[in-house]
Amino acid sequence: MTGEPPGGPGDALIVSGGGSTLVATDTLLAEAARLRLLQGDAEDWLVRLARIQSLDSHPSGGPVTGGPGAGISVFAARSALVGVAERSQTLADALIEAAEGYGRAERLRDWAAGLSGAWLGSTLGLLAPLLALAAMPSLTAAAVGLLLRGLVTGRHPGDATAEVGAWFRAHARALTNPVLVALVRVIVSSADDAAAGRAGVPFPVSVALGDEGLGLLGVTTTTAGLVGLARPLGLLRETPVSVERLDGPARALGPPHAGAAPSGSGHRSRPVAPPSGFGDLAARIPSVSEGAPQVRIERYGGPDDASWVVYIGGTAAWSPVPGEQPWDLTSNLAAVADQGSGSYRAVVQAMREAGVAPGDPVVPVGHSQGGLVAAQLAASGDFNTVAVATFGGPTAQVTLPADAPAVTVEHTDDLIPALGGTVTGDDERLVVRREVFAEVEVPLDRPLPAHALTVYRETGLLMDGSEEPRLREFRATLGEILGTQAGESSRWRGIRLADG
Repeated sequence: MTGEPPGGPGDALIVSGGGSTLVATDTLLAEAARLRLLQGDAEDWLVRLARIQSLDSHPSGGPVTGGPGAGISVFAARSALVGVAERSQTLADALIEAAEGYGRAERLRDWAAGLSGAWLGSTLGLLAPLLALAAMPSLTAAAVGLLLRGLVTGRHPGDATAEVGAWFRAHARALTNPVLVALVRVIVSSADDAAAGRAGVPFPVSVALGDEGLGLLGVTTTTAGLVGLARPLGLLRETPVSVERLDGPARALGPPHAGAAPSGSGHRSRPVAPPSGFGDLAARIPSVSEGAPQVRIERYGGPDDASWVVYIGGTAAWSPVPGEQPWDLTSNLAAVADQGSGSYRAVVQAMREAGVAPGDPVVPVGHSQGGLVAAQLAASGDFNTVAVATFGGPTAQVTLPADAPAVTVEHTDDLIPALGGTVTGDDERLVVRREVFAEVEVPLDRPLPAHALTVYRETGLLMDGSEEPRLREFRATLGEILGTQAGESSRWRGIRLADG
């Protein structure tokens, strides 16, 4: 993918977070930063003029400003600079105030939506027995229909990946509606309130314990409960995992270094240039499928100053019955429940076998489930995470370290990030949002088209073309971490083992 994506309404980037109350387009924030620079330059020149005017004369006794009209020229220049400084400050202040106002309105809206969702969830939990009784005939008919279809077609209920994909394709247009995405985020965050209501916990208590309060209950605990109910049925059961390296036959690239694969390992490292920005980061995330690598690891630097980028792909299998693929529904829910998913353990194992040392700088990058794993790697503290970037991952419940620059990219018409609920941590991640299909027809030939890795790669290119200061700073930080010299790349595949 080369060149710059075309401009249009679907290319607008909304930037928020990063330790700031601002919420605005990247263009507005970049313009505000330019006005601040202009104000600073004008004020600097005013200081210089003041110094000139403070000198009454040359040592010879003549005026510093020269000819008879020089004083007038200096005065005119000073007046013009004062005007530039004041006007640029006024405009910058207005832009920042607009961004802060939008941010305050968005936080108020999110708070109101979260509280309303919590109340509704608690109420539905209290009414659950009556609702279940009313829905019993429909649920029974659906279960019987599913069983009969399985008998007729010969398909096992665990063969769910194709079924899920077909269903999502059939409902692509509805599932790509930003209003639905926002609603799902609220519903997911309110599941704990529904469970608390079912248990008879008063609404004020459930709010105090949930995401809106102490955070003792939330998406993580609710998902953990769901996983706990499913595992006795043989579903969503985690298993041991192993990893294998998928590079070709050995070929020496240079002298051995610390952390490199042994010379007799039968593998070679692929030379690769450092990623230059978000577009490169997204482009190098593996497109996961059965039998393909789910992890790509790049090493930069010399023997004593290695730095790493770990790219992690998204979900490949949707069956609740674990198979050989660790990037599956089981890992999805185990990761959200923070229970050490198979995909997370496979990534850690691949990193260690690749030679990542505890003190080496690491930049985890991931898409979808891989984005969640990347965030959890950063939050674990087991590695020296110096930056993290996620694309379309349900990462809201993961609190990222404050000392590592973090950028979270989400499409407002992508359902998957909403499955992580609302943000509960107090980190300083920078959130970049974009509505992909703002004025473009939603394609119906693929499930969740706004979640596609190819579309997130386009968003990464848009971010590279942005002058927003914090996006530029992240790209600069990436260059400082990885340097400019070519590195080495390896690909890894995780495999589920039989649960013995």
